[in-house]
Amino acid sequence: MNILDKSLLTSAIRCLFVLPLLIFSQHAVSQRFTVMTEDFAPFGYVENGELRGLSVEIVREVFAIVEHPNDIELLPWARAFKETQRKKRRIIFSMSRTKEREPLFKWVGPLVEDRVRFFRHKDSNVDIQSLDDARAVNSILVTRGFPETDFLQAQGFNNLYMTNSPIQSFAMLAMERGELVPIGEFAYQSMILKSGINPDTIEKVDIKLFNIELYIAFSKDTSNEEIARWQAALDQVKASGKYGEIIRRYSDLGY
Repeated sequence: MNILDKSLLTSAIRCLFVLPLLIFSQHAVSQRFTVMTEDFAPFGYVENGELRGLSVEIVREVFAIVEHPNDIELLPWARAFKETQRKKRRIIFSMSRTKEREPLFKWVGPLVEDRVRFFRHKDSNVDIQSLDDARAVNSILVTRGFPETDFLQAQGFNNLYMTNSPIQSFAMLAMERGELVPIGEFAYQSMILKSGINPDTIEKVDIKLFNIELYIAFSKDTSNEEIARWQAALDQVKASGKYGEIIRRYSDLGY
């Protein structure tokens, strides 16, 4: 084999390796999503006309790495959930990754981990030392479709009172129309404030139900290569130290 033949062979071999990378790179750059989240502080909320939040800031750091436009729509959860199921090139966050939801989406994360605990009225006589003790209270206020609700139902609790939102749950708790509300520690203070009640009237019960991990969920048409690219970007954010800065900032705000 002469030098020219060797050169052509070398070029051909390089193309075999480089071309797929170029195709992937072009696909990755051109891939654009409709990105949606809900108004659920501290993960996503509007302040002074600007979309902010713990998860929002982390996702924006990921945007910068994958070169995605910095566009996020704030929508009701049910609508965003259905769109991500039924339409192509959709993203929704922050979503808990449950067994029921697992086959419905593709996943990147976790974005953040939260500890779910019970909260009670400060003047309540309810004294629980374990999860089983909570079975004896008159009513636990839970929101339909939330992971906390699914968890307690799976544990066989039959004293659950369904509400339409965590805000409604805390409003009822403030009026002592229920004994306990389960919610993540990051989210509880915001829910109390939105309920219009004095946060000093609510206290945390020192019993952890479970840790909840929140993810970015993608519509099923998303390629595995794209999922891997976003996962690598999120991992890079976590390794860079920016992730810890964001978590600490919201912890300092009282979340």
